[in-house]
Amino acid sequence: MGCLIYLVGASGVGKDTLLAAARQRYPEWLVAHRYVTRESGASENSVSLTTEEFMARRRAGLFALSWEAHGLHYGLGVELDAWLARDRVVLVNGSRRALPSARARFGAALTPVVMTASDEVLRARLRRRGREDEAEIEARLSRHRELRDALPEVPRLDNGGPLDLTLAALERLVDGEVMA
Repeated sequence: MGCLIYLVGASGVGKDTLLAAARQRYPEWLVAHRYVTRESGASENSVSLTTEEFMARRRAGLFALSWEAHGLHYGLGVELDAWLARDRVVLVNGSRRALPSARARFGAALTPVVMTASDEVLRARLRRRGREDEAEIEARLSRHRELRDALPEVPRLDNGGPLDLTLAALERLVDGEVMA
């Protein structure tokens, strides 16, 4: 059975940036795209669906995992099962809210990882992205602090500095999981 690295973290912490870098550096790792009911940004590895399309796929059993956050629907496809069955390392941009379901679904194959960065770094990234106003940014930072303090048993990746350092830390984590 393969290894599913399930990244969780606040918006702006750089999950999609890390996944894109991992995809380029480690082509043997499989980075799963998410299905989401909003237009995807250029930095996201996702497939945009209407709510109707999303619900039809969910009814058809085409999601290994799905959740709702911020009024949107997110899903990870059943291709995860095939990839894990072929002993692959799979990386996903997950959700803390869906973590209990992910644990139930994937069991020992799942390795949750909390991505962090300082409030200052996150605030600057969210402002540059331009999707949220100041009140929404502060609400996201509050959720980031809650997540940062929760899940003490889950490994952390600090993505507040150079991306190469975070990628190297991810490689060490994957190497440890693959050998376990």
